[in-house]
Amino acid sequence: MAALAVVAAVAVLAVAVVTGGSGAVAAAKGPVIYIFGDSMSDVGNNNYLLLSLAKCDYPWYGIDYASGFPTGRFTNGRTIGDIMAAKFGVPPPPPFLSLYMTDDEVLGGVNFASGGAGLLNETGIYFVQYLSFDNQISSFEKIKNAMIAKIGKKAAEEVVNGAIFQVGLGGISSFRPVSL
Repeated sequence: MAALAVVAAVAVLAVAVVTGGSGAVAAAKGPVIYIFGDSMSDVGNNNYLLLSLAKCDYPWYGIDYASGFPTGRFTNGRTIGDIMAAKFGVPPPPPFLSLYMTDDEVLGGVNFASGGAGLLNETGIYFVQYLSFDNQISSFEKIKNAMIAKIGKKAAEEVVNGAIFQVGLGGISSFRPVSL
């Protein structure tokens, strides 16, 4: 329930950012969306991690998605990020690990979420390989640097400043005992 409240708060903030932010570069095509989180938002990053025990490439993942096939989502349909992107009229951001830093796709939104990620970097250690929240933030920096290389610092900053950021993680953190 708390995770849902966080996602709802981020969505409200996103509306404020879209209606009040500059985002001149992104506004022409719709808002750029960056998604950080856990399995509730992962759209396929874990399927690119060879050693990950948290993958969703089985037939039942995606049966209610548009393609009817597994998509890398830990659901049979859409994630909250997919729904949010549809409401703003933009395609769902692709998984970070599916991109090359020289692709034009780095100029649009990106999904960094990874099943197993949590509030603590140690949350997903049982899944062997995953993108921790720290890894996701470092990956965002790589995307931003790739954007700067493609369109220049000022234009990249305009895109990022006008972007919507969804952060939704922590559900799995509450189930893992933590010793301090």
